Amino acid sequence: MSVLSNVEIRNRIGRPNYKDKLIVTPLLSEKQIGTASIDIRLGSSIIVPKKTYVESHDMTRRKSVRQVERKLYDRVRLRYHSKFILHPDELILGVTFEYICLPHDTFCSVTSRSSWGRLGLVVATASIVQPGFKGSLTLELANLSNSPVTLYPGLLVGQLVFYDIAGLRLGDPVYKGRYDCPTEAGRPQFYTQAIDDEMSYWGQEERS
Repeated sequence: MSVLSNVEIRNRIGRPNYKDKLIVTPLLSEKQIGTASIDIRLGSSIIVPKKTYVESHDMTRRKSVRQVERKLYDRVRLRYHSKFILHPDELILGVTFEYICLPHDTFCSVTSRSSWGRLGLVVATASIVQPGFKGSLTLELANLSNSPVTLYPGLLVGQLVFYDIAGLRLGDPVYKGRYDCPTEAGRPQFYTQAIDDEMSYWGQEERS
């Protein structure tokens, strides 16, 4: 496994076979493609977690999962040039401006850009994106500083680092997960995959 360089990133973007090419679109500037990464922008869809007065979000309790998924989040759609203030110790779910398609031989990780990180804004995302993923990426953006941070749609807030995968061939099974082809920020989803069924076993509900 190796990190893809600027040259290899461009080679995979330029592959003639649509099913075999790397797609990150739209790229508003060629400068977004760095030495070994692609800078990504914040899109206009934002989900804001509501403040709650429950003891905790216990996701092993099936009865409370839908409440968490559907009732505890507000969706905001920002117009371009409009701002969003992210206060200290707050977390929001943003989305990439870019739509991404990963070929069978490539996966990527999502990281913060260093200048934003030094300001206290971090991309606290589940950072691995599997081969075959298609869609816009949800970004968990957290403000770890002591001051509010102003965000605008279109700002370069993160970067994608791409890796080569050995052994997978065109046509081999690739990503078919719970977050398939999203185009806006997505709420958390539990109990949508078979492996989630074991969660209730590990909680108190199973033993009560």
